[in-house]
Amino acid sequence: MYEIIGIMIVGGIIGYFFRSKSKFIHLSERIYSLLLFMLLLSLGLSVGKNEVAMKGLSDLGLLSLGIAVAAVAGSVVCAWIVYKIFFKNIKTDK
Repeated sequence: MYEIIGIMIVGGIIGYFFRSKSKFIHLSERIYSLLLFMLLLSLGLSVGKNEVAMKGLSDLGLLSLGIAVAAVAGSVVCAWIVYKIFFKNIKTDK
């Protein structure tokens, strides 16, 4: 637990000092994307080798679809409410 918090703090400090370096930011974004893809690949491999997960994939898939649709609908409703409250009277320059 403390290692993870320490790594996050060190990363924040390094990012703070290199925030004006565009090459560093571009490189770190590419590394981040690569690591994210590797993480997703390893997650897919671990789910694929799990027989219980593969047998229940159809039920899990339908549940996941329902959760995703509800999350998107909730986000749209919340965004609409925020728009009506905060941005209704703002005029655009067109």
